[in-house]
Amino acid sequence: MHTSYENGIVIAHVDADEALARDWREERPDADLVRVKAPDVTDWPALRGAGFTVKPGWITWLAPACASEEEFLTRMSRRSRRGARSGPAALAERGIKLAVRSPLDPTQMDEFLTLYEAHIATLRNGVPYARRVRDQLLDRPENYFTVRAEDADGTLMGACLCEIDAAMSIVRVRFTALGDEDRDGKLVRAIYLTAFQEARERGHRWVSLGSDPSIYGHQVQPGLFVFKSRFGLFPVPLKLLQPDAHPMQTADEADLVLRLTALSDPSLLVAYDGDRPTGHRTDGTWLREATGQEPTPVVPLHLEVLSRDAETDTNTYGAGFLSRTTLRVIDARY
Repeated sequence: MHTSYENGIVIAHVDADEALARDWREERPDADLVRVKAPDVTDWPALRGAGFTVKPGWITWLAPACASEEEFLTRMSRRSRRGARSGPAALAERGIKLAVRSPLDPTQMDEFLTLYEAHIATLRNGVPYARRVRDQLLDRPENYFTVRAEDADGTLMGACLCEIDAAMSIVRVRFTALGDEDRDGKLVRAIYLTAFQEARERGHRWVSLGSDPSIYGHQVQPGLFVFKSRFGLFPVPLKLLQPDAHPMQTADEADLVLRLTALSDPSLLVAYDGDRPTGHRTDGTWLREATGQEPTPVVPLHLEVLSRDAETDTNTYGAGFLSRTTLRVIDARY
């Protein structure tokens, strides 16, 4: 076993044999969770029996672009749809205008990063991923566009940076930056819908709200899961869309959460439901061949809600793409 400190959380890394040989809840190691990276599928049943949750490392949020914005709005929850429809008038009252800019250039990128890093600094365990890949993005400026929200004085109020994946016909919102004024979500909904309209006009079939770690309660919070699911998207293991991404993101994980000290209460784990999806190719062919606006879910997923409170209402996090939603109570003494 070795431990690592990753953005505010202590992880004990073990192999499957050690994971199954020890009573981690009794031993109480100095870690927030115990993790088996890339467990063999033959070990999944035993790991689950020992209390581990088997899940993709990262997930990507995806939706069909649809033929029009109005058609896309029908995918949303009623509350999100109402907020989206009222957004343009609310932004007009504030003098905010939206504009699409492409290709990406250093001036746009650096202005975006200023707002982005200020936004990340407000998050409990935020990581400035966009800063780390600045030069990489600018090496291929034609593959990106930004949606900018500016006030009457030209001040940047919010923006998203989108990647164009022509091979898979996807436009991905990779990074988002928001000012402190976006209290009700109207600005960010308007920014995303503008990006999706740009995707339609460019002839792409799919839109994405980017990729997240499969734990909501650490670097990203449960509210983000709720927002994206109610915005009409569904999660897919990142490895099925981008098998060449970093191995730390594409590898599966088996996690046993021991305490919620460094995590939010509740926290959410987006997990596999059943066996590994060996019947699906990992080259994106299913996306190119999918017909209709509601493809069959690529991977059955369930949501595990972690809380110290046995009365936590899991219905808050329910979504139509989930096979089930369950509650795991974490010992409140730790």
